[in-house]
Amino acid sequence: MKKKAIFFVVLTAFFTGFSCSTNIDLSSEKTAAKDVIHKLLESYELEDMDLHASIMAQDEDMVNFGTDVAEHHIGWEAWKESHLAQWAAIDKTEITSTDLVVSLAETANVAWFSDITNWTLIIQSDTMTVNNVRFTGVLEKREEKWKIVQVHASIPQGQTL
Repeated sequence: MKKKAIFFVVLTAFFTGFSCSTNIDLSSEKTAAKDVIHKLLESYELEDMDLHASIMAQDEDMVNFGTDVAEHHIGWEAWKESHLAQWAAIDKTEITSTDLVVSLAETANVAWFSDITNWTLIIQSDTMTVNNVRFTGVLEKREEKWKIVQVHASIPQGQTL
């Protein structure tokens, strides 16, 4: 009788442990992460700092790289100020994503992406097109929302901005 009781307790604990585990919908999480990346590109096109800020981690120690050697930003404030200055100089931005790939950690709390993007900028009536900009980054799930914690953009050799 004692063996049956122990077996029942162990069996109950086993099934309780599995019933409490959460099933992660990886497809849904990947779609949500992609939506944040699309919002990032949209924030550039709209020059919308509120949208941009809503999807960024805003950490003091975040590190991001732009396409220019000087675009090495440490901390949210440096990143924000750089973009506000850039957006003040740019009249219009159009970005086309051509090869977005998003991957998730098994726990679905970290995602990373790569994309090849084409940028068309209008600055003082001059149009500049830069194709095949490599765009990568990392997102982290914080308080049930995806936040971008790192971004890097680079231009292939031989192209300039």
